[in-house]
Amino acid sequence: MMINPEHADKMKNEITEIQWSWDHPIIQDLLLTYYREWLFNTPEIATNMVEKIMLLSGVQPPGQIVDIGCGLGYHSIAFAQKGFQVLAFDPGDKYLEIAKDSATRKGIDISLTKMACADLNESERFSLAWAGWYCPGQLSPSEIVHDFKRIFNALIPGGWFVSNVAGKPKIPPMKKVRNWRHLSDCYALSEKWADETHFHEHSWFVYPNTKKTIKIIEVERMYGFNELVSLLAQAGFTDISTAKDLNGQEPAQEGTYFAFWCRKPYI
Repeated sequence: MMINPEHADKMKNEITEIQWSWDHPIIQDLLLTYYREWLFNTPEIATNMVEKIMLLSGVQPPGQIVDIGCGLGYHSIAFAQKGFQVLAFDPGDKYLEIAKDSATRKGIDISLTKMACADLNESERFSLAWAGWYCPGQLSPSEIVHDFKRIFNALIPGGWFVSNVAGKPKIPPMKKVRNWRHLSDCYALSEKWADETHFHEHSWFVYPNTKKTIKIIEVERMYGFNELVSLLAQAGFTDISTAKDLNGQEPAQEGTYFAFWCRKPYI
Protein backbone atom coordinates (compact mmCIF):
# COMPACT_ATOMS: atom_id res chain seq x y z
CA MET A 1 0.00 0.00 0.00
CA MET A 2 1.52 3.30 -1.15
CA ILE A 3 0.20 6.59 0.25
CA ASN A 4 1.15 9.99 -1.10
CA PRO A 5 1.48 12.72 1.54
CA GLU A 6 -0.43 14.96 -0.87
CA HIS A 7 -3.51 12.79 -0.35
CA ALA A 8 -3.14 12.08 3.35
CA ASP A 9 -5.36 14.99 4.39
CA LYS A 10 -8.03 13.97 1.84
CA MET A 11 -8.51 10.43 3.07
CA LYS A 12 -11.71 9.54 4.89
CA ASN A 13 -9.76 8.87 8.04
CA GLU A 14 -10.43 10.71 11.27
CA ILE A 15 -7.57 13.26 11.40
CA THR A 16 -6.06 14.64 14.60
CA GLU A 17 -3.81 17.64 13.90
CA ILE A 18 -1.21 18.61 16.50
CA GLN A 19 1.32 21.42 16.72
CA TRP A 20 4.65 20.02 17.87
CA SER A 21 5.33 20.18 21.60
CA TRP A 22 7.65 17.98 23.65
CA ASP A 23 5.08 17.64 26.43
CA HIS A 24 2.09 16.77 24.24
CA PRO A 25 0.87 13.29 25.35
CA ILE A 26 0.21 12.03 21.81
CA ILE A 27 3.66 13.12 20.62
CA GLN A 28 5.23 11.45 23.65
CA ASP A 29 3.38 8.22 22.78
CA LEU A 30 4.52 8.37 19.15
CA LEU A 31 8.16 8.94 20.09
CA LEU A 32 8.14 6.15 22.65
CA THR A 33 6.37 3.72 20.30
CA TYR A 34 8.35 4.25 17.10
CA TYR A 35 11.56 6.16 17.88
CA ARG A 36 12.49 5.23 21.44
CA GLU A 37 15.99 3.87 20.92
CA TRP A 38 16.83 6.33 18.13
CA LEU A 39 15.81 9.33 20.27
CA PHE A 40 16.74 8.21 23.77
CA ASN A 41 19.54 5.73 22.96
CA THR A 42 20.22 3.00 25.53
CA PRO A 43 21.51 2.86 29.13
CA GLU A 44 24.82 1.51 27.83
CA ILE A 45 25.30 4.45 25.44
CA ALA A 46 24.35 6.86 28.23
CA THR A 47 26.92 5.33 30.59
CA ASN A 48 29.66 5.72 27.98
CA MET A 49 28.62 9.32 27.40
CA VAL A 50 28.70 10.13 31.12
CA GLU A 51 32.26 8.84 31.27
CA LYS A 52 33.17 11.17 28.37
CA ILE A 53 31.52 14.10 30.15
CA MET A 54 33.46 13.41 33.34
CA LEU A 55 36.72 13.14 31.40
CA LEU A 56 35.99 16.32 29.45
CA SER A 57 35.00 18.43 32.46
CA GLY A 58 37.08 16.85 35.18
CA VAL A 59 34.03 16.89 37.46
CA GLN A 60 34.16 14.10 40.03
CA PRO A 61 31.80 12.89 42.77
CA PRO A 62 30.63 13.81 45.24
CA GLY A 63 28.87 16.74 43.69
CA GLN A 64 25.53 17.75 42.26
CA ILE A 65 24.45 17.40 38.63
CA VAL A 66 21.43 18.89 36.89
CA ASP A 67 20.19 16.86 33.92
CA ILE A 68 18.25 19.21 31.63
CA GLY A 69 15.63 17.47 29.50
CA CYS A 70 16.46 14.12 31.05
CA GLY A 71 14.13 12.04 28.87
CA LEU A 72 14.03 8.46 30.15
CA GLY A 73 16.66 9.18 32.79
CA TYR A 74 19.48 7.08 31.36
CA HIS A 75 22.14 9.76 31.90
CA SER A 76 20.73 10.69 35.31
CA ILE A 77 20.96 7.09 36.47
CA ALA A 78 24.51 6.77 35.10
CA PHE A 79 25.57 9.95 36.94
CA ALA A 80 23.97 8.70 40.17
CA GLN A 81 25.73 5.35 39.82
CA LYS A 82 29.02 7.27 39.69
CA GLY A 83 28.23 8.84 43.06
CA PHE A 84 26.71 12.19 42.06
CA GLN A 85 23.54 13.72 43.48
CA VAL A 86 21.20 14.35 40.54
CA LEU A 87 18.33 16.71 39.88
CA ALA A 88 16.71 15.73 36.59
CA PHE A 89 13.81 17.37 34.84
CA ASP A 90 11.81 17.08 31.64
CA PRO A 91 8.51 18.54 30.38
CA GLY A 92 7.29 15.07 29.34
CA ASP A 93 5.44 13.26 32.12
CA LYS A 94 5.41 9.95 30.24
CA TYR A 95 9.20 10.05 29.97
CA LEU A 96 9.50 10.82 33.67
CA GLU A 97 7.29 7.86 34.59
CA ILE A 98 9.71 5.55 32.78
CA ALA A 99 12.71 7.29 34.35
CA LYS A 100 11.24 6.93 37.85
CA ASP A 101 10.47 3.25 37.29
CA SER A 102 14.00 2.57 36.01
CA ALA A 103 15.61 4.38 38.92
CA THR A 104 13.40 2.55 41.44
CA ARG A 105 14.20 -0.85 39.97
CA LYS A 106 17.92 -0.09 40.17
CA GLY A 107 17.67 1.32 43.69
CA ILE A 108 18.92 4.70 42.51
CA ASP A 109 17.90 7.90 44.31
CA ILE A 110 17.29 10.72 41.82
CA SER A 111 15.18 13.85 42.14
CA LEU A 112 12.93 13.80 39.04
CA THR A 113 10.72 16.79 38.30
CA LYS A 114 8.34 17.79 35.51
CA MET A 115 9.38 21.24 34.34
CA ALA A 116 11.19 23.15 31.61
CA CYS A 117 14.50 24.99 31.79
CA ALA A 118 12.56 28.26 32.07
CA ASP A 119 11.39 27.00 35.50
CA LEU A 120 14.90 26.33 36.83
CA ASN A 121 15.43 28.57 39.85
CA GLU A 122 18.60 27.46 41.64
CA SER A 123 21.62 29.44 42.79
CA GLU A 124 25.21 28.12 42.78
CA ARG A 125 24.19 24.55 43.48
CA PHE A 126 25.52 22.32 40.69
CA SER A 127 29.01 21.35 39.59
CA LEU A 128 27.77 20.40 36.14
CA ALA A 129 24.73 20.98 33.96
CA TRP A 130 24.13 18.40 31.26
CA ALA A 131 21.72 18.89 28.34
CA GLY A 132 21.65 15.68 26.34
CA TRP A 133 20.40 15.90 22.75
CA TYR A 134 19.56 19.56 23.27
CA CYS A 135 16.90 20.81 20.83
CA PRO A 136 16.56 24.61 21.02
CA GLY A 137 14.51 25.06 17.85
CA GLN A 138 11.24 25.88 19.63
CA LEU A 139 12.91 28.88 21.28
CA SER A 140 13.88 32.33 20.06
CA PRO A 141 17.45 33.54 20.62
CA SER A 142 16.33 35.71 23.54
CA GLU A 143 14.54 32.74 25.13
CA ILE A 144 17.67 30.62 24.77
CA VAL A 145 19.78 33.29 26.48
CA HIS A 146 17.16 33.41 29.26
CA ASP A 147 17.49 29.63 29.73
CA PHE A 148 21.28 29.78 29.57
CA LYS A 149 21.31 32.46 32.27
CA ARG A 150 19.21 30.23 34.52
CA ILE A 151 21.70 27.40 33.97
CA PHE A 152 24.57 29.83 34.61
CA ASN A 153 23.03 30.95 37.90
CA ALA A 154 22.45 27.34 38.97
CA LEU A 155 26.15 26.44 38.61
CA ILE A 156 28.81 26.96 41.22
CA PRO A 157 31.75 29.19 40.16
CA GLY A 158 33.87 27.06 37.85
CA GLY A 159 30.94 24.76 37.11
CA TRP A 160 30.51 23.22 33.68
CA PHE A 161 27.70 23.29 31.12
CA VAL A 162 28.01 20.43 28.62
CA SER A 163 25.68 19.47 25.77
CA ASN A 164 25.39 17.63 22.53
CA VAL A 165 23.00 19.46 20.24
CA ALA A 166 20.41 17.49 18.29
CA GLY A 167 18.19 20.35 17.15
CA LYS A 168 17.97 21.14 13.46
CA PRO A 169 21.37 22.46 12.35
CA LYS A 170 21.67 25.55 10.20
CA ILE A 171 21.36 24.58 6.51
CA PRO A 172 20.66 26.54 3.31
CA PRO A 173 17.05 26.78 2.11
CA MET A 174 15.83 23.53 0.62
CA LYS A 175 12.82 22.54 -1.44
CA LYS A 176 10.13 20.24 -0.13
CA VAL A 177 11.20 16.61 0.25
CA ARG A 178 8.65 13.85 0.73
CA ASN A 179 9.20 10.43 2.23
CA TRP A 180 7.29 7.57 3.76
CA ARG A 181 7.93 4.34 5.63
CA HIS A 182 5.94 1.41 6.91
CA LEU A 183 6.04 1.16 10.70
CA SER A 184 4.72 -1.72 12.80
CA ASP A 185 1.06 -0.73 12.65
CA CYS A 186 0.89 2.39 10.48
CA TYR A 187 2.39 4.34 7.62
CA ALA A 188 4.57 7.35 8.47
CA LEU A 189 4.68 10.06 5.83
CA SER A 190 6.59 13.31 5.91
CA GLU A 191 7.16 16.57 4.06
CA LYS A 192 10.25 18.57 4.96
CA TRP A 193 11.60 21.89 3.75
CA ALA A 194 13.69 24.80 4.98
CA ASP A 195 13.61 28.55 4.52
CA GLU A 196 16.32 31.00 5.56
CA THR A 197 15.81 30.52 9.30
CA HIS A 198 13.38 27.67 9.99
CA PHE A 199 13.03 23.99 9.24
CA HIS A 200 9.47 22.84 8.51
CA GLU A 201 8.17 19.30 8.86
CA HIS A 202 4.68 17.89 8.44
CA SER A 203 4.27 14.26 9.46
CA TRP A 204 1.31 11.93 9.10
CA PHE A 205 0.85 8.66 10.96
CA VAL A 206 -1.81 6.80 9.02
CA TYR A 207 -3.56 3.83 10.63
CA PRO A 208 -5.51 1.96 7.90
CA ASN A 209 -7.04 -0.57 10.31
CA THR A 210 -8.64 2.07 12.52
CA LYS A 211 -9.06 4.73 9.82
CA LYS A 212 -7.32 7.30 11.99
CA THR A 213 -4.54 9.71 11.05
CA ILE A 214 -2.35 11.84 13.31
CA LYS A 215 -0.81 14.89 11.65
CA ILE A 216 2.09 16.64 13.36
CA ILE A 217 3.13 20.15 12.33
CA GLU A 218 6.59 21.23 13.42
CA VAL A 219 8.41 24.50 12.76
CA GLU A 220 11.88 24.63 14.26
CA ARG A 221 14.35 27.49 14.19
CA MET A 222 17.74 26.33 12.94
CA TYR A 223 20.82 27.16 15.00
CA GLY A 224 24.43 26.81 13.94
CA PHE A 225 27.21 26.32 16.42
CA ASN A 226 28.56 29.86 15.96
CA GLU A 227 25.19 31.33 16.90
CA LEU A 228 24.87 29.16 20.01
CA VAL A 229 28.41 30.07 21.06
CA SER A 230 27.40 33.74 20.89
CA LEU A 231 24.29 33.07 22.98
CA LEU A 232 26.34 31.19 25.58
CA ALA A 233 28.72 34.14 25.82
CA GLN A 234 25.79 36.54 26.24
CA ALA A 235 24.66 34.45 29.22
CA GLY A 236 28.10 34.84 30.83
CA PHE A 237 29.81 31.54 30.00
CA THR A 238 33.52 31.44 29.21
CA ASP A 239 36.02 28.85 27.96
CA ILE A 240 33.46 27.88 25.30
CA SER A 241 34.51 24.96 23.12
CA THR A 242 32.74 23.14 20.31
CA ALA A 243 33.40 19.92 18.45
CA LYS A 244 31.68 17.40 16.23
CA ASP A 245 30.93 15.33 19.33
CA LEU A 246 32.01 14.90 22.94
CA ASN A 247 35.15 13.05 21.88
CA GLY A 248 36.44 16.50 20.99
CA GLN A 249 38.68 15.22 18.21
CA GLU A 250 36.99 16.78 15.17
CA PRO A 251 35.86 20.40 14.80
CA ALA A 252 32.20 21.38 14.69
CA GLN A 253 30.89 22.28 11.25
CA GLU A 254 27.88 24.29 10.19
CA GLY A 255 25.01 22.17 8.90
CA THR A 256 25.71 19.21 11.20
CA TYR A 257 25.06 18.21 14.79
CA PHE A 258 27.69 19.26 17.31
CA ALA A 259 28.65 19.37 20.99
CA PHE A 260 29.70 22.24 23.23
CA TRP A 261 31.14 22.66 26.71
CA CYS A 262 31.82 25.82 28.69
CA ARG A 263 32.26 27.11 32.25
CA LYS A 264 30.88 29.60 34.67
CA PRO A 265 33.94 31.67 35.52
CA TYR A 266 35.36 31.94 38.99
CA ILE A 267 34.84 35.32 40.62
